[in-house]
Amino acid sequence: METTATPAVNPSSAAIRYGLVTGLIWIIVDFILRLTELSFKYSVYLGAAIIVYTLGTILAHKFFKQNNGGFMTYKQGMLIVLVISVIFGLLSGLFNYIYVNLVDPDYVIRMRADMEAWMSTLPNVTEAQIDKSLAGMSDEKVKSPLQIVKGLASNCVWEVFIGLIITAFTKHNRPEFE
Repeated sequence: METTATPAVNPSSAAIRYGLVTGLIWIIVDFILRLTELSFKYSVYLGAAIIVYTLGTILAHKFFKQNNGGFMTYKQGMLIVLVISVIFGLLSGLFNYIYVNLVDPDYVIRMRADMEAWMSTLPNVTEAQIDKSLAGMSDEKVKSPLQIVKGLASNCVWEVFIGLIITAFTKHNRPEFE
């Protein structure tokens, strides 16, 4: 009888699997935050994104290690981080583009109004400074397909930074003399 060994999971396959799952979970969370208008509260929105991304990355590392004898090098962990970051950023950017253009076209108007109200409560902020800050939040800029690329780039920067820290704790090198 011939025995066949199951192939070990490679970093890319684990990252694609968990990148898609993490991205889809983020879309659900993001949609709920937008419906409740908590997405206007930057700390809540950013905190939710960091939690979803961090959990997805930790689970991807755990899955990879479970299928590779409990081992994962720093390089393998960072490859997982990079692939998840790209998938997460693309799904997030596509969702944002579809949401502000098709689902809720008035979202940008409400976001600008909320931002203007908040900025007007800040001490020593002039009307000119508020207008200058809000100029970048025009419909044309926020609803542009270019926002997908900008979102992907900015997501990847902070996700890789978080991933560097996560991977430092989740890596487990194979012993040299095994």
